[in-house]
This record gives sequence, C-alpha cells and structure tokens, in this order.
Amino acid sequence: MNRTLLACLALLAVACNPYDMLDDMIKYERMKDQESFRPYEARMPGVVPGAVPNEAGIPAGEVKYKSAPLGSLKNPLPADKETLTRGELAYEYFCIMCHGSRYNGDGTVGQSFAPHPTDLKSPYVQMMEADELFRSISYGIQRHPPMFYTVSVEDRWSLIHWIQSLGMRDETEERIPSGDYHRSIQAIP
Repeated sequence: MNRTLLACLALLAVACNPYDMLDDMIKYERMKDQESFRPYEARMPGVVPGAVPNEAGIPAGEVKYKSAPLGSLKNPLPADKETLTRGELAYEYFCIMCHGSRYNGDGTVGQSFAPHPTDLKSPYVQMMEADELFRSISYGIQRHPPMFYTVSVEDRWSLIHWIQSLGMRDETEERIPSGDYHRSIQAIP
C-alpha cells in the first residue's frame, strides 16, 4: 500500500506546476507574448535570384565570377562615399574579428592564428588588383576562409574599394604586436 501511495504522490508532484495555479491571476501570457516564442509566424524573405547552389555547391550567381579568366574581373562599383561606407560596414561585420581595428591581423580571433591574418595595409595587399582581392576574399587564400557564401557580391566589391582606400602603413605608425592584449585594447579608437 505504501508503494502505491508513494507512486501516486510522486506522479502528482511531477504533474503539478505551481505556476499553473497563478496563470489566471497573471494579466499577460507568460512566454507567449515574446516575439521569440513564435519565430515561424514571421514572413521569411524571398530567395535571392541566383543564390541556389549548383551541383558543385557554388551559387548560380557566383559561377560567372569563379569561372572568369584571371585578371578579367573589374570592380563594377564607383569608389564614392556610399561605397566606401558600405565597405567599412562590411569590414566591421565580417572581417574585424580577424584583421583587427588597426587592420594588422590583431583582431580578437586573429590573435589565435599562426601565422596571423594578413596586414591589410601591407604593400602585399595594397598592390593587389581588384580581381585578385575579390578572388581571395570570395574563395579563400591559404587560411582565409571563402566568404562567397556569407558576404554578398556588392559587399565584397565595396569592401575591396574600402581596403584599397586604407593605403599602405606609414613607417611612423606603430604596428601593434599580435598577442599583446593590453596594447591592443589601448589602441582601439
């Protein structure tokens, strides 16, 4: 008899939620008034034309860039203020964590890499043509990940104009050594 009584009490304790009794007293619906509770009720944006990958895993819109002869890609965007602003925003969103606020590979994630990410103000990067920069950003180079599936084509071209606008690092400008956390934090503008 004791086992039956204990089993019934255990089931009752598990099934009884003390908040259920308070639900009638609460004027709003707990958890149900949160936007995150019904995320699938929001209308999803339509698929961007050319974004569906082909059998090789490359989005249809990327095929023309990936298959273009080397040196044939030209930046279709003007190097105006709007493009540079968009490029800077893309950098802050997609690149700063590795290349850092001083563009030298001293970002919070970049510090953990060996070798460190490329200094974007180095002669190596600043002398690259737009075609080579686009391919490096889009399809990866050495340890740099391919960004074509993350960053839109327009953002990549804007980013290229913005990187080229940085110019080469001045010899008087101190390059913060990677891994020096305290000096890196102090250098953030």
